[in-house]
Amino acid sequence: MKVDFNNKTVGGFNYEFIRCVSTMPAGSAEFGECMETMGRITDNDFNSWITEWGKTADFVEGYAQSQLKSGDRLAARKAFLRANNYYRTACFYAHHTDPRHRGFWSKSVNAFHEMIELSDHPIEKVDIKFEDAVLSGYYLPSGQENRPTLIAIGGFDSTMEEVYCWIGASAREYCWNCLIFEGPGQWGALMNNPGLIFRPDYEKPVGAAVDYLMTRSDIDKDNIAIIGYSMGGYLCMRGALDPRIKACIPNTLVVDCGAAAREGMRGMVKNEALMDKAFKLLMKKNTPARWGFNHSSWVLGISGATEWVKAYEEFTLLGFEDLLKGKPILFLFSEDDIKNASASTKRIVTGLLDYIDSLDCPRYVRLFSKQEGASSHCQMGGMAYAHASIFTWLEHALCDAKIETKGAESPQLFVELFRKYGGTEGEQKAKSLLDRIVII
Repeated sequence: MKVDFNNKTVGGFNYEFIRCVSTMPAGSAEFGECMETMGRITDNDFNSWITEWGKTADFVEGYAQSQLKSGDRLAARKAFLRANNYYRTACFYAHHTDPRHRGFWSKSVNAFHEMIELSDHPIEKVDIKFEDAVLSGYYLPSGQENRPTLIAIGGFDSTMEEVYCWIGASAREYCWNCLIFEGPGQWGALMNNPGLIFRPDYEKPVGAAVDYLMTRSDIDKDNIAIIGYSMGGYLCMRGALDPRIKACIPNTLVVDCGAAAREGMRGMVKNEALMDKAFKLLMKKNTPARWGFNHSSWVLGISGATEWVKAYEEFTLLGFEDLLKGKPILFLFSEDDIKNASASTKRIVTGLLDYIDSLDCPRYVRLFSKQEGASSHCQMGGMAYAHASIFTWLEHALCDAKIETKGAESPQLFVELFRKYGGTEGEQKAKSLLDRIVII
């Protein structure tokens, strides 16, 4: 297929390609390998995607093994990390009943572990006890004693190895400890603990991760922050209800998953009897819808579109505002995320501003524009801008470092984007917020 870089719909082939190559700075993709693979894929054909990315992953993993055998540990390490990413990309569209789903996921994790053995910096594999389950994670020490720690979690469909490429490797470069783990509903947690589906009270698994950190003697236990990507924006905000977490970065903000699901299905929810049938017809032509439902059937334990909406009803941040009082929060907004929210309704967009306004804590906002090449979901394609903002803000929020606010153009962009996607009401709410937030 021909890649369309302007088509950045989450769950579509173009976006998932951009997502794959976005980790090039971490060393987990080569543009040529990725483009050659995409050239062999038929658009909207899941089997074609799985097969061709699997071939590329097998080739690169074989190359890594040959380089290791010949003594070139550096080339082997780099290739194992790329193979990890390509195997993850291959299994992305595989249904959870397809043997390739677990098979490619296992190969992805194994390639990452091969990379760990060859790494110049320690990456510890850790187990986190949570209720009757064991959650897997990686701990990356900063190399310095008594430094703050960032907990990093993915969202609806990411793996913790991918989160390492998104933020873990950069955390070490910025001298932060980083704990990455997968909680209920996420790949490793579900693979190792069948039936451990997503749950709304993510403060509990996050609390278990903090419990683990409290057993370590090499960190500043009073300075722990959390970041979450995509649906992880909701998960990390719930996690931040734990008083031991001192700062939070939702990337991006999801306030009420149930409301978003209802709005996304607004044309079908009115008639539940026809909803499942109508959605099945939609999935035949709509790649993101087909992938989203197939993945949801695994991570939410649903069997129909009606159940999909109902499963999210209790996933909300509303009613917990007081537990975040005084806790600094950095809201990351990519333009496409605001745009995608408006695809449901403008009410979802203005609801983001209402929620930010309702909080009694230091509130910061960072906008990522098209000019930066970071406007797509979770800044895919422009992560260097995100890393600089994230760690500069963390040093400010937890280590009292100074931070520079942006000039007049950023407040103007803030108002303009929420006017563009939230209408007159969005514009008015954005303007009224300017004196209560800090735009960095």
